[in-house]
Amino acid sequence: MNTAARRLLPTVTVLVGAFAAILALTTPVPRNFAFVAGGDRLDILLDSSASAWSLGAIVTVVTAVFATRKQSALIVAAVGVAALSVLLSVPIPAELQLRAMAAGLILGGAAAVTALSRILQHALLFGAIAGVAASSVLQNVPSQYVDYAGSAFQQAPQTPVLLALVVFAALLAVSSWAKVFEEVSPVQSRGRVLAVGIVIPLVGLVLYWLFERSVNSLGPGGAMQNRWFLGLAVIPLLVGAAFVLPAVTGAILLAALAFLSAPTVGSLTWGTALVFVAMLVLGGVVGHRRPSPMVGFVVLAVVAATGVFTGPPLDTVNIVATLVVLPLGVGVVYASLLPTTAPVAVMSVTTPIVMSVPVVAEFGWTAYSPLVELDPTFSPSTWVWMSTGISVVSVLVAGAALVVLRRRG
Repeated sequence: MNTAARRLLPTVTVLVGAFAAILALTTPVPRNFAFVAGGDRLDILLDSSASAWSLGAIVTVVTAVFATRKQSALIVAAVGVAALSVLLSVPIPAELQLRAMAAGLILGGAAAVTALSRILQHALLFGAIAGVAASSVLQNVPSQYVDYAGSAFQQAPQTPVLLALVVFAALLAVSSWAKVFEEVSPVQSRGRVLAVGIVIPLVGLVLYWLFERSVNSLGPGGAMQNRWFLGLAVIPLLVGAAFVLPAVTGAILLAALAFLSAPTVGSLTWGTALVFVAMLVLGGVVGHRRPSPMVGFVVLAVVAATGVFTGPPLDTVNIVATLVVLPLGVGVVYASLLPTTAPVAVMSVTTPIVMSVPVVAEFGWTAYSPLVELDPTFSPSTWVWMSTGISVVSVLVAGAALVVLRRRG
């Protein structure tokens, strides 16, 4: 194997591994019935996509922390591949949870071999977010519900997951044979890293459960529109996590907070998904060559501000901002704050998934759909102005926290 191939192989392996793991984790599958206790919605905690995401994120972090040798990390990833292959072929009880654990093994193993390599952690980031974009295409969830899609609306095709898994298995075998990965560095302050890596997914699951309870508590005679502010807990949670982690390794979680605070893209097609990923990579290249996280935070704050343009005739502004400018800003921020330790790097890509509820939420869209055609006018409601303002402030808080964190470090 020539030198160029040896240099490229680890990057491609980590990228495809992250893509396959996230695609498997976020693509809906059929699952068994779980009981619902009135408005308490206990099924969310027991059997939902949100619970699977949390489980997968926890397994990922635990794997990245304890896979302290290159060989063990590759073996764990191979076990995840084998387990997912079986789950894709044979219906098994508790498939949702087992699939999440297998995906976590793959993603955790791929994260562990990145060590402190900036290039490999970029590959981990791009592969994971590309997996989220591909999953959005496969799910084809209506855009007005995409923020709250903790449960699958329909069975998504599994062939792309299988194909990604086969490619990763081949790359993993060749990489292991060629011994292209460097040795893994032990994780410092394991207790703190594990605590943060476990608490964030659990809080994300509880927040989603509370949101679903709020929606269900409306009932047939309740108000058809409401607001939900508990999602604001994400802000102190991620800022606090960034400061709890050793030195400045948690700074990358502030990038995740800014990503969460910006408007969501909604449903993607294959064309728009490619545009999104291309702009993400472009932002990553810029951030890699000229690290400038504060510029990225400003870009994301501007994107968040376009939340007032969600209705016609100016909704194109928001669409372009979320499809083109958002991934560019995310790429700049993430790349500028890498490298970090492997477990924290993987937390930064799973956090936007497990925190499936946005910073602020509004529900009851259908009741306010116009029954007749109206001339579009720009007239955001007070709620739109307020929620947009909160999103912008959240991004700015992330930027301010980074300044303080760096001074402390």
